[in-house]
Amino acid sequence: MISLSEGLSIQQGPTYHLKGKVIEKKNGEPIVGASITWNNGTEGKVTDVNGVFSVQLLSGNYKLTISAVGKKTITKEINIKEDKSLSFTLENDVVQLSEVTVRSTTDVTHLNSASMGVNRLSIQSIKQMPALMGEVDVMNSIVTLPGISSVGEGAGGINVRGGSVGQNLVLFDGAPIYYTSHLFGFFSVFNQDVTDNVTLYKGSMPARYGGRVSSVIAVESLNTLVDSMRFIGGIGLISSRLTWVTPVISNKLGLMVSTRTTYSDWLLKSASNPQLKSSSASFLDLNAKVDYQLNDRSKLTFSTYYGRDQFAFDADTSYMYGNFASTLNYHVELNGGMNFTGLATISDNFSSVLGDYSNQQFELNINNRNTSVKMFLGAELGQHYVEVGGEANIYELRPGNLKPTSEKSIVNEIKIENDLGREFGLFTEATFKFDKIKFITGLRYSAYQKMGSYTSYSYDNSETKSVNSIIDTTYYGRSEKVIDYSGLEPRISLSYNIDSQQSFKLGYQRTRQYMHLIANNVAIAPTDIYKLSNEHIEPQIGDQWSIGYFRNFRADMYESSAELYYRKTQNTIDYKDGAQLLLNNVLETELVNGAGIAYGAEFSLIKTAGKLTGRLSYTYSRAFIQVDGEFDEEVINEGKLYPAYYDKPHDFTTILSYKLSSQLSLNMNFTYSTGRPVSIPISKYEVGAIAIGEFSNRNQYRIPDFHRMDVSFNYVPQNSKRKFESSWTFGIYNLYGRKNPFSVFFRDQNGAPPQAYRLAILGIPFPSITYNFKF
Repeated sequence: MISLSEGLSIQQGPTYHLKGKVIEKKNGEPIVGASITWNNGTEGKVTDVNGVFSVQLLSGNYKLTISAVGKKTITKEINIKEDKSLSFTLENDVVQLSEVTVRSTTDVTHLNSASMGVNRLSIQSIKQMPALMGEVDVMNSIVTLPGISSVGEGAGGINVRGGSVGQNLVLFDGAPIYYTSHLFGFFSVFNQDVTDNVTLYKGSMPARYGGRVSSVIAVESLNTLVDSMRFIGGIGLISSRLTWVTPVISNKLGLMVSTRTTYSDWLLKSASNPQLKSSSASFLDLNAKVDYQLNDRSKLTFSTYYGRDQFAFDADTSYMYGNFASTLNYHVELNGGMNFTGLATISDNFSSVLGDYSNQQFELNINNRNTSVKMFLGAELGQHYVEVGGEANIYELRPGNLKPTSEKSIVNEIKIENDLGREFGLFTEATFKFDKIKFITGLRYSAYQKMGSYTSYSYDNSETKSVNSIIDTTYYGRSEKVIDYSGLEPRISLSYNIDSQQSFKLGYQRTRQYMHLIANNVAIAPTDIYKLSNEHIEPQIGDQWSIGYFRNFRADMYESSAELYYRKTQNTIDYKDGAQLLLNNVLETELVNGAGIAYGAEFSLIKTAGKLTGRLSYTYSRAFIQVDGEFDEEVINEGKLYPAYYDKPHDFTTILSYKLSSQLSLNMNFTYSTGRPVSIPISKYEVGAIAIGEFSNRNQYRIPDFHRMDVSFNYVPQNSKRKFESSWTFGIYNLYGRKNPFSVFFRDQNGAPPQAYRLAILGIPFPSITYNFKF
């Protein structure tokens, strides 16, 4: 006989399938990330994006505990002697003036899961963080997590555990998103009213994901199956948003349409940079989603997203860039604890530059498309879970088309050859649970083919690759295979529960990346291009080892963690000095091949209950590259290790929220990090009338350290109308007006040594106010 809960027990016997759904009492919406536990909390499940969980249980009596963020916890006693399908309803917790509890689904997996380096955030937990520029933000919230950083203000994209921006796979409802930010990185492309939950994998990447060596960020949109029509939105000084969710057929068909836009030119007028003061910028987001519940076991979902930015520096150059992504998802629960998911996506990222100079009127267009199909089958086998599946991706990259836009323009038309390729993956993963030991083992096999039409250049092996060393040209026709790469990608993670309050974890993963971001600027820009692996550019291969210790204190009021990691990346791309990357038909002549090394330690302390809640995190992280080629042009820093441009050894972040009353809360965010590396001129000499600068070794100096404090007040007025909810958010970004340098540049001083100057994007306190509503 095995005791499972207070006063209850079961006999060993056959297993049955329990399927459950957790919904909100107020509106019938599914609750994502709800925790269902039994066996005194030692075993559990978390609901998926549809509020559903499933598990195989031995026959007998169980006491289930169901809990979720901001909801009253309930317990249910059930008897399992056949397959069952149940529904659980949770109501909002009454706010007590003496205490408030803030939890994300991280606390469910913090101790009991075998996964390492995984953070799960619901939109409710993200909203507990300070609202920057008047809005809570998915990507800016992720940056506050340990092991995550950015190169500075005004830079889109994030760096995960010493990886570059291009080594992250960002998915929205399963479709890849390449431009993840608006307005120079101050806003992310994910509307808070559309987002439901976010999962960051930086250590234990599931086998179903591939194609990137650093991390996966999976963002899921809200479920549209609601019982009544509702409007959600906000009006602010910088941006406004409106979302409409409505049932088309009750409990069967739901629809969501959403838009968000900005009127941010006045923000640029507040910038300290004169060029930014004379600039203009705006962005737009459009989302739509349809959920169709075919029956009680299957569901069909279609979602689509379009977003773009437009900005201009002065009056002669304007930029536009953005994303389009659509997803069709079919999910069905089968008999015997099995489930099947089929996913088809199409994703575009696009950019254009318009120039209007005296005799140079031009348009430059860059566009990339990714079409994919993925299918996987999962099965509950008692306390174990097994998943198998496969996927196929087709890449069509258009890395540049330059054309004149007037007859008087002296610009010549240049069209860079399209870059075509195919990637396939087969994967399997199993989760095993044995008393105190749990582990996940996964294996992925990926195969990639570079396809024509394509022109291949052969180079003289006795000298570095350049236009002058081309000795032969080979042309491949449409759909003709040029070269292929393939390999296994094993992953394994293990957890040992020392007791109910502490656990120890180990992990290893290998990942392969066949598409590369080519950009020698530190921030994401509209002129960035992607390049597929070919006969000259080999796939990146990343191997990461990690170890961690996790402990909770005082009835889980405090959660602490410490993780160490080491990653080695083969075939890391860097650039020759003075590399010309844009509109280059022989791009491989500007690239050098190296090895990347990253290692670090991450520490986190979270307080989840009480008037004061929040998180303290510190990360020590190093990222180095070594390039030691055969020729002088292919050697950087004498072949020795040098810091990557995103190497920031120290990163400290504090996020605090204090509940002043049932209506008012104060939030604060403070962050400090080491300045990023730069190369600077150390001397100059003249050849005739030409001055030539001599630079330091690559990235041997650093810009000043970065630090900033943001505060916000949230006010929720009492409202007698139960169907109407509203709140006010008052915030100050960069409270003490720190002029954080984005870059350092030098100017000649009439024969004197060059003088260094710092470029700060926003060096003043910036206030914001937003009115949020839901009815």
